[in-house]
Amino acid sequence: MAKKGVSDEYYTPAQTIINELKYYGYDGFFKGKTIYLPCDYDATLPYIKKEIKTITHVEGPMKIEFNDEYEIYKVVPELFTEKEKNNVPRKCQFVAYLTEHKEDFEIKDIYVSGYDPVSDCGMKFQNAPFELFDIIITNPPFSQIEDWINKIVEFEKKGGKFCFLAPLSILTNTFAFPYFKSKTFWCGYTEPNKYEDINGNIIDAYLPTVWLTNFNVNKHKPKRPLSKSWKNHPEEFMPYWNYKAINIDSIDNIPYDYKGVMGVAATFLKDLHSDQFEIVGFGQGKKQFQSLSGWIDRSDWDFKKYLEYADTPRTAHSFDVSSLLILTKDLDHPYKAPFCRVLIKNKELSDDIEYYDYDDVIKWVKKELKAKPADSIWNSRLFKKKSNAKVKHGKGGKK
Repeated sequence: MAKKGVSDEYYTPAQTIINELKYYGYDGFFKGKTIYLPCDYDATLPYIKKEIKTITHVEGPMKIEFNDEYEIYKVVPELFTEKEKNNVPRKCQFVAYLTEHKEDFEIKDIYVSGYDPVSDCGMKFQNAPFELFDIIITNPPFSQIEDWINKIVEFEKKGGKFCFLAPLSILTNTFAFPYFKSKTFWCGYTEPNKYEDINGNIIDAYLPTVWLTNFNVNKHKPKRPLSKSWKNHPEEFMPYWNYKAINIDSIDNIPYDYKGVMGVAATFLKDLHSDQFEIVGFGQGKKQFQSLSGWIDRSDWDFKKYLEYADTPRTAHSFDVSSLLILTKDLDHPYKAPFCRVLIKNKELSDDIEYYDYDDVIKWVKKELKAKPADSIWNSRLFKKKSNAKVKHGKGGKK
């Protein structure tokens, strides 16, 4: 769980590992499987045995066979002494937990990479033969997260299973989002916020982290209860001006009687139940918008007029109407651009409920505008001057 701009050499506390992996282990996902830990590297320990693995592949039109040899390390629990069982180095907490529960979880074998980032000796995860293993588990270096995701996606295509830690900011990463949408991976159960430094101190993480996995997590995740009604509270759901959807200010207020597209905060992905909601798209950047059904082309609009109606003045160069989801209060003038949004739809529609969509929202707005000014239509909390205010990131704090 490294901080940006500093060393990636931070360790995963034992409790962080226990809190997450126990679900997969006791659900039987590790039974009979070979697990590889590509970022656990201490190959000097007495219970690690070096092995040479060979992969044969064919290249070129002449179909010439080549053999690639890989030096990896197998964990042999039989070599543990009682003292070692209770004194596993902190950099090997994944090894410690999985070895301790090898029999409980019926794990076939456990391997580590043997790579040492300090000396740069051993095999980096980019070069590791993931295809030799059934499951990959680790806390990868966050500074190389895109390389890591590319590697793990290729592993997934070949039927591999995995579980790894990533920074919470991954939820708003345009590189990673397509894999959430395609269900290549999703969030696990826990959101760790601690890491361990080289001196063994447990420290608050600069940013929280999430587990990403392709193991089934729905079994232990309750579906999100929906109690708010669009019909009864239409003034709380502002429509977008350049996309056929409504904005959900809080994920606790998702209406149960709305069947159209809704924009929610990216943190919604942490608790997504794939049987309950469909991910439609990612509300950040015109490339994501214009490829989706429901996009409203506003390219001929003079964006400078936005400065007359925005909550907080914007400079002209910082605004691009095609790259943001923009709310509207009177159908002619945009109001504010919310932060990154995930676009979702409710998949569980019931014959016993009357549902509404974007057209119903627009009809309601037009009717209300005939009776009263735009500013008096919407719930007052939606008009707080916060959308363009600078936010102090990190551990929090006021501006």
